[in-house]
Amino acid sequence: MYSVKYNIRQLAALMLQHGIQDVVISPGSRNMPLAQTFAAMDEMRCYPVTDERSAGFFALGIAQRRNVSVAVCVTSGSALLNLASAVSEAYYQQVPLLVISADRPQAWIGQMDGQTLPQTGVFGTLVRMEANLCEPSDDTQRWYNNRLINEALIALTAGAKGPVHINVPITEPFFDCSATDLPEERVIRLRKGALDGEALSLAWQAAKAPLLVVGQLDSATAEQLSAVLAELPCPVLCESLSNLRGEHLIRNFDLTLISDANRRALAPDLVLYVGGHLVSKRLKLWLRSLRPSLCWRLSPEGAVADTFQCLTDVIVADIVTFIGSLAGKASVAQEEYRTKWEAAERATLSKRIAPSLYSSVSVSMNFCSRLPHPSVLVLANSSAVRYAQLADMPQGVTVYCNRGVNGIDGSLSSAVGIASADPSQEVFLLIGDLSFFYDMNALWNNHLPANLHILLLNNGGGGIFRNLKGLKDTDATRTYVMATHHASAKGWVESIGCAYYPVFDEADFLREVAAFLEKGDQPKVMEVFTDAQTDEQAHQLFYRQFE
Repeated sequence: MYSVKYNIRQLAALMLQHGIQDVVISPGSRNMPLAQTFAAMDEMRCYPVTDERSAGFFALGIAQRRNVSVAVCVTSGSALLNLASAVSEAYYQQVPLLVISADRPQAWIGQMDGQTLPQTGVFGTLVRMEANLCEPSDDTQRWYNNRLINEALIALTAGAKGPVHINVPITEPFFDCSATDLPEERVIRLRKGALDGEALSLAWQAAKAPLLVVGQLDSATAEQLSAVLAELPCPVLCESLSNLRGEHLIRNFDLTLISDANRRALAPDLVLYVGGHLVSKRLKLWLRSLRPSLCWRLSPEGAVADTFQCLTDVIVADIVTFIGSLAGKASVAQEEYRTKWEAAERATLSKRIAPSLYSSVSVSMNFCSRLPHPSVLVLANSSAVRYAQLADMPQGVTVYCNRGVNGIDGSLSSAVGIASADPSQEVFLLIGDLSFFYDMNALWNNHLPANLHILLLNNGGGGIFRNLKGLKDTDATRTYVMATHHASAKGWVESIGCAYYPVFDEADFLREVAAFLEKGDQPKVMEVFTDAQTDEQAHQLFYRQFE
């Protein structure tokens, strides 16, 4: 019989799936449900060792001799601290030692309750990873625990082997061990490209509807990957941030997936995700709802990023080399799947009409489609990066965006740095007003380059927040959420030597845009004044075409 605590049964089930069968257990009350659960598992070999200092080294010895991952389980409080010597030895010998600690509820730490101390972080840099589980009460928390446990167990042997700490908070009552089974938990496998290449290749060939999703890439990797994608017999979904070039790329998937019929017809049975962040929330939600049976994340570092909440395999391999190994192995079903995607995208684009309303949306789409090539486009976060995805971007444009955290800070500074680093290329920045004014000191720079062109979308605040469902348009919302303002960049940019192009309507834009795009002997700023309500209306009208 197992503990009724779900986080404990999640941990136990996944330990078996990852091949951990040896557990050294020191006595205590708070870790009793862990000990009882492990002892009830026929597949587990449990070793009782009273002194935690000895228990840690006992487990280390088993791991050294058998060359396997071994767990040591202790109760809450100072018991955990006694494992520090064994953990440090495991770190420097690169031995996969799994430390499992029971813990008191977070609310009682520091409240003079017995056996309580802050257990997270006690080993500092001496562990490869630390996971602090929760006691789950809904599907999201169960998914969170599942991901954390998988990630921690992978970290034992991914790259350099070493110790990992999993902390398990357990609330009272905790002596109930009446559960009769362990949950069927999703397992995330670590795959080494060189060792598992053949098996992965066979799985890819067996898939009838494999889908490659490409996130943000640097231009050098994108160039190499573009060279091998032509031979890949599957749809390749990518945004402008991917910097990919070539034919057979599905660039308008976000618009294509607005249709209910397309979401049903285009479902994949295998997803391979490479690169960094994606802008499209629609794609993420679609794949999270589908949960395809195979979802691979290609990561040279072995990092676990469960973006679609259905990750099954983390593949440690060079992106270009691995994708190249899949090329030229198409089945009829895979070719039909790609054809289906291409037809759906063509049908979607046949409906696309740029907004007739003068707005940030229409100006952004028009601006991006006119960019000279080769050139560089830097996108600020929030509205700018989203509007850019709607445009027909010339293929000779290299795109940068700070999508690591997606913050608005620093976009202008990054653009100045990029322009300064390569004076031979014209650099264009698409940025919203809050991002610009937040970072306006970026232009207070003695090295402000002449090849920098800034298109500033000024609708008097954070207009994109109007698109949030359920957010009411009130004085408080406009003041504290949208940060409504009446500022202009004119005085500031002219005072530091920038050419300034004010735009108040479509005629202004069409009259000034050619001169703004041209190479010149000073930085240029085009400030596009629009109305936030009109921007919202244009945004809604544009997307309504595809429903």
